[in-house]
Amino acid sequence: MSKPGLLFVFGESGPQLPDAEFNDWYDDEHVPLRMAIPQFRSTTRWTAIDGKRPHYLATYDLESCAILEVPPYSTFADTRSEREKDVIRRVQLLDRRTYEQLEPVFPPAPGYDVREPGPILVTMQIDIKPELEDELNRWYREEHIPLLAKVPGWRRSRRFTLKDAGPAKGTDAAQVVGRPPKYLAVHEWDSPASFETQEFKHATSTPWRMKMFESADVWDGRQFKMMKTWVQE
Repeated sequence: MSKPGLLFVFGESGPQLPDAEFNDWYDDEHVPLRMAIPQFRSTTRWTAIDGKRPHYLATYDLESCAILEVPPYSTFADTRSEREKDVIRRVQLLDRRTYEQLEPVFPPAPGYDVREPGPILVTMQIDIKPELEDELNRWYREEHIPLLAKVPGWRRSRRFTLKDAGPAKGTDAAQVVGRPPKYLAVHEWDSPASFETQEFKHATSTPWRMKMFESADVWDGRQFKMMKTWVQE
C-alpha cells in the first residue's frame, strides 16, 4: 500500500512580483487546480514568523506521491495559463520537495480536525550520519514526540522522508543547490506561547535530544503561521 505523501513548496515572491499578486495567483488559480484532484487531500499556505527566508510555504497532503506522476497533475507544466507563465517568469523562488510519511503515525491531540490545522507550524529538517538514523528515529518515536504531546497547545506531529526535490523555479532558482535533508518533521501548535512552557523546554533539552542535535549534519528549524487551508469535501 502506498504511503501518504507531502508536497512541500517554499516560496518567495521577490522584488519583481508584488506579494498581493503572488498570493492572488496562489489562492485563486494555483491551489484550486490542485484541489480539483481528489487525491490532494488538503492544502495549507503558511507565512514565516521567524524572520527567515523563504517567506512562504505551501504544504499539500497527498493520498500518495504517485498522483504527481499521472495526469492531470503531470500535465500542468505544459498547460499553464498566460497568467501563471508570467508569475513563474517574475517570481523569486518556488522550491519544491516531495516526501513520504514515516511510520509510526502519531495520533493528534484529542478533538483534532484536519479541516482546522494548528495555526502555528514548526518544520524541522534533519540530516544525520547513516549509522545514527535508527537512533534518531527511535528518539522521535520513544521520547521526543511523546514529550511534545504533553506540551499545552500541541496539536499534531508528523514525520516524513525525502522522496524527490526540484527543480526549483524563479529568478533565484540557480541558488538552490544540493539535495535537501532526508528527514522532515512538521509540528502543529495553537500558539507560539507553547514554546515558553516548561514542558516544551524539557522536551527540547533532554540529554538524548542534545546528543541528536550535536550529532546532526543539518538541524534546520522554521516557524510559520497559517494563511489559508483548503480541504476536500
